[in-house]
Amino acid sequence: MKWRWPTRPVGNLSHSQSQEPRTERQKSLALQALTSRLRTGERYNILDLGSSVGQNVDFFSEFCGKLYVQDLYDDLISFDYFSPSGEVELDKIYRYLLPFNPGTRFDIVFSWDLFNYLEENECRGLMKHLATFCRPDTLVLSMISTRKSIAERPAKYRILDSQTITCENRTGIMKSCPCYREPQLARMMPAFKVLNSFLLRRGFKEYLFSFAPQINH
Repeated sequence: MKWRWPTRPVGNLSHSQSQEPRTERQKSLALQALTSRLRTGERYNILDLGSSVGQNVDFFSEFCGKLYVQDLYDDLISFDYFSPSGEVELDKIYRYLLPFNPGTRFDIVFSWDLFNYLEENECRGLMKHLATFCRPDTLVLSMISTRKSIAERPAKYRILDSQTITCENRTGIMKSCPCYREPQLARMMPAFKVLNSFLLRRGFKEYLFSFAPQINH
């Protein structure tokens, strides 16, 4: 059976009216909290699951050992999957799209606003896959929308400095948002604990998670 990742709303509402795409500058307390934990002179392996942005690469170069950038959402919506059983096997999809070597270990993962575009089981499958490549205390930065509607696709995030980013909406088409809360996030990523959370004025809550395999499952 041929299957394509559905570009459907995650939530109960259908597509709403369009808005003008815009770029917003904001202070990122989660990024500030993350960078404050980095040790001078140490190099870190980083996974960025958002768009490739040259300015971010330059920022990461100050403390990055190896950088992996993969716009996972774009890969998912353009991915054709053939399943003999007719069932969607998320573990196989993530292993195919994120085929890291067995010895790969990430210290930092930037998921940006990706979780807002995944169902609970899809996010859980992703984080289960990534947990294989995390060290204890690996940091994950994520932005969870608290609005009823979000842009149809993830935004492009650009890091200006250790506490400032811009968020560029790439489409004005809006769709419903799941508005995940911490109990749902705990089910979606059971091997990760919340280190910090910050509520932003623009309708997002920033999270900094830490990989804690002792609490897994």
